[in-house]
Amino acid sequence: MEMLLFSIWILITKSYLMQSKCKGCVWVECTKCRTIGLDGTAIGPWNSSDAEALIRYTANKGYIISGWELGNELSGNGIGTSVTAKQYASDTISLQNLMQKIYVGFQEKPIVLGPGGFYDANWFNEYVTESSNALQAMTQHIYNLGPGVDAHLVEKILDPSYLDGGSQPFRDIQNILKKSGNSTVAWVGEAGGAYNSGRNLVTNAFVFGFWYLDQPGMASMYDKKTYCRQTLIGGNYGLLNTTTFVPNPDYYRQGSRCC
Repeated sequence: MEMLLFSIWILITKSYLMQSKCKGCVWVECTKCRTIGLDGTAIGPWNSSDAEALIRYTANKGYIISGWELGNELSGNGIGTSVTAKQYASDTISLQNLMQKIYVGFQEKPIVLGPGGFYDANWFNEYVTESSNALQAMTQHIYNLGPGVDAHLVEKILDPSYLDGGSQPFRDIQNILKKSGNSTVAWVGEAGGAYNSGRNLVTNAFVFGFWYLDQPGMASMYDKKTYCRQTLIGGNYGLLNTTTFVPNPDYYRQGSRCC
C-alpha cells in the first residue's frame, strides 16, 4: 500500500507539479504507530519515517513544494481521532527540524503548516504557544454551513446574518496570533462550505457564490493570508464538474488559491 501511494506521488509530481510549474502544499499523516486511547486521543510522538522519506525524495528531485502540513482534522476533539495540542506542537517542532535538515543549502525552503483542523479555542491557543516559531502558518478548516443534506442549506447561503456568524473563529485566531508574539500567520487551509461533499445543484451551482464570495472577503478582514477552496475537482463543491471537467460557477469567482 505504501509503495502504491509513493508511486502515485511520483506521478503527481512529474505530471502536475513539474509540467504546470505550480507550487503546492502537501499534507503528511501524523497518526501512524500511535496508540489510540479509549477517548479517541492518539497517544505518543509522531513517527516521521514515512514523511521523511517522501520529503527527502521530493527535495532531492528538485520538486518545488511551498509547504508541508502536519496532520488533518486532529485538533480539538478531532474527526475520528485527535491529538493533544501539546503533543501536536512537539510534532510540529519535529517537522520543522526535519525541514531544516533536509533542505539545508536550499535557497528556497518550504514552510511548516498546521494543524489543518477545525477551530477549538483552548486547543489552538495552546498549540500556537507551544509551537513557538516552528509553525509558519496556522491552517483552519471551515464548513460553517453544516452538512450538505441540510434541508435549510440554501436559506443559510442566502442569509447575511448567518454568514456573518462565520467571522468569530477568524477573529479569535487573529487575536491568538497577535498575543503569541511569534511570526505565525493564519490561513484557511480547507473550506467547502457544506461538509460530506456538499449537495448537488446547490454547492456546485450559482447560488453557492453567495457563500463563496463572502468568505474570502471576510477572511481578509481578519488577516488571513491564504484561502484554500475545497476543491478543484471532487464532491459536489468542486470548481470543476467531476465528469466533464467543465467549470462550475464558482470557478469564475476564483481569485484566491485553490487546493
